[in-house]
Amino acid sequence: MSAPLLKYHILPTARISIDELRSYIVRTFGWETWRQTSAQLQETVAHIRQFPESGHVPAELEGFVDDSFRQAISGKNRIIYQVRDDTIYIHLVVDTRRDLLGLLQRIVLRLL
Repeated sequence: MSAPLLKYHILPTARISIDELRSYIVRTFGWETWRQTSAQLQETVAHIRQFPESGHVPAELEGFVDDSFRQAISGKNRIIYQVRDDTIYIHLVVDTRRDLLGLLQRIVLRLL
Protein backbone atom coordinates (compact mmCIF):
# COMPACT_ATOMS: atom_id res chain seq x y z
CA MET A 1 0.00 0.00 0.00
CA SER A 2 1.45 3.39 -0.95
CA ALA A 3 1.64 6.36 1.37
CA PRO A 4 -1.08 9.02 0.98
CA LEU A 5 -0.24 12.01 -1.18
CA LEU A 6 0.91 15.06 0.72
CA LYS A 7 -1.18 18.20 0.50
CA TYR A 8 0.31 21.03 -1.52
CA HIS A 9 0.03 24.78 -1.57
CA ILE A 10 1.14 27.01 -4.43
CA LEU A 11 2.51 30.21 -2.90
CA PRO A 12 1.96 33.65 -4.52
CA THR A 13 5.57 33.76 -5.75
CA ALA A 14 4.98 30.47 -7.60
CA ARG A 15 1.70 31.71 -9.06
CA ILE A 16 3.47 34.79 -10.43
CA SER A 17 6.33 32.71 -11.83
CA ILE A 18 3.86 30.29 -13.48
CA ASP A 19 1.99 33.23 -15.05
CA GLU A 20 5.27 34.66 -16.36
CA LEU A 21 6.31 31.26 -17.70
CA ARG A 22 2.94 30.77 -19.39
CA SER A 23 3.10 34.22 -21.03
CA TYR A 24 6.60 33.56 -22.33
CA ILE A 25 5.81 30.08 -23.68
CA VAL A 26 2.53 31.12 -25.33
CA ARG A 27 4.12 34.21 -26.89
CA THR A 28 7.19 32.33 -28.11
CA PHE A 29 5.96 28.80 -28.88
CA GLY A 30 2.14 28.85 -28.80
CA TRP A 31 -0.70 27.40 -26.75
CA GLU A 32 -0.03 23.74 -27.57
CA THR A 33 3.47 23.98 -26.11
CA TRP A 34 2.02 25.60 -22.98
CA ARG A 35 -0.56 22.79 -22.64
CA GLN A 36 2.25 20.22 -22.84
CA THR A 37 4.40 22.16 -20.35
CA SER A 38 1.47 22.60 -17.97
CA ALA A 39 0.65 18.87 -18.08
CA GLN A 40 4.29 18.04 -17.41
CA LEU A 41 4.38 20.43 -14.44
CA GLN A 42 1.22 18.83 -13.03
CA GLU A 43 2.78 15.36 -13.37
CA THR A 44 5.90 16.55 -11.56
CA VAL A 45 3.84 18.04 -8.71
CA ALA A 46 1.98 14.72 -8.38
CA HIS A 47 5.35 12.93 -8.18
CA ILE A 48 6.59 15.39 -5.53
CA ARG A 49 3.43 14.81 -3.49
CA GLN A 50 4.07 11.08 -3.52
CA PHE A 51 7.86 11.21 -3.12
CA PRO A 52 8.67 14.57 -1.46
CA GLU A 53 12.25 13.62 -0.62
CA SER A 54 13.06 12.71 -4.23
CA GLY A 55 14.05 16.27 -5.08
CA HIS A 56 17.44 17.62 -4.18
CA VAL A 57 18.61 20.87 -2.64
CA PRO A 58 19.33 23.39 -5.43
CA ALA A 59 23.06 24.13 -5.67
CA GLU A 60 22.29 27.84 -5.38
CA LEU A 61 20.63 27.30 -2.00
CA GLU A 62 23.12 24.88 -0.42
CA GLY A 63 24.30 26.33 2.88
CA PHE A 64 21.89 29.24 2.50
CA VAL A 65 18.70 27.59 3.73
CA ASP A 66 17.89 24.33 5.48
CA ASP A 67 17.42 21.08 3.60
CA SER A 68 13.63 21.44 3.55
CA PHE A 69 13.97 23.40 0.28
CA ARG A 70 14.26 21.13 -2.74
CA GLN A 71 13.85 21.22 -6.47
CA ALA A 72 12.35 18.91 -9.05
CA ILE A 73 13.10 19.18 -12.74
CA SER A 74 10.09 19.21 -15.06
CA GLY A 75 11.19 19.38 -18.69
CA LYS A 76 13.08 22.65 -19.04
CA ASN A 77 11.70 24.00 -15.79
CA ARG A 78 12.39 23.50 -12.14
CA ILE A 79 9.98 23.55 -9.28
CA ILE A 80 11.41 24.93 -6.04
CA TYR A 81 9.48 23.56 -3.09
CA GLN A 82 9.62 23.09 0.65
CA VAL A 83 8.43 20.15 2.70
CA ARG A 84 6.88 21.01 6.06
CA ASP A 85 4.96 18.44 8.04
CA ASP A 86 2.37 16.91 5.68
CA THR A 87 2.38 19.75 3.14
CA ILE A 88 4.45 20.68 0.08
CA TYR A 89 4.87 24.44 -0.39
CA ILE A 90 5.69 25.36 -3.97
CA HIS A 91 7.75 28.55 -3.98
CA LEU A 92 8.81 28.97 -7.62
CA VAL A 93 8.46 27.45 -11.06
CA VAL A 94 11.24 28.71 -13.33
CA ASP A 95 13.12 27.85 -16.48
CA THR A 96 16.27 25.89 -15.67
CA ARG A 97 18.32 28.42 -17.65
CA ARG A 98 17.29 31.39 -15.50
CA ASP A 99 19.60 32.80 -12.86
CA LEU A 100 17.93 31.52 -9.68
CA LEU A 101 19.89 33.73 -7.27
CA GLY A 102 19.17 36.85 -9.30
CA LEU A 103 15.49 35.95 -9.45
CA LEU A 104 15.36 35.34 -5.69
CA GLN A 105 17.03 38.70 -5.04
CA ARG A 106 14.44 40.50 -7.20
CA ILE A 107 11.61 38.73 -5.34
CA VAL A 108 13.04 39.70 -1.95
CA LEU A 109 13.45 43.32 -3.07
CA ARG A 110 9.81 43.40 -4.22
CA LEU A 111 8.72 42.19 -0.78
CA LEU A 112 10.62 44.90 1.10
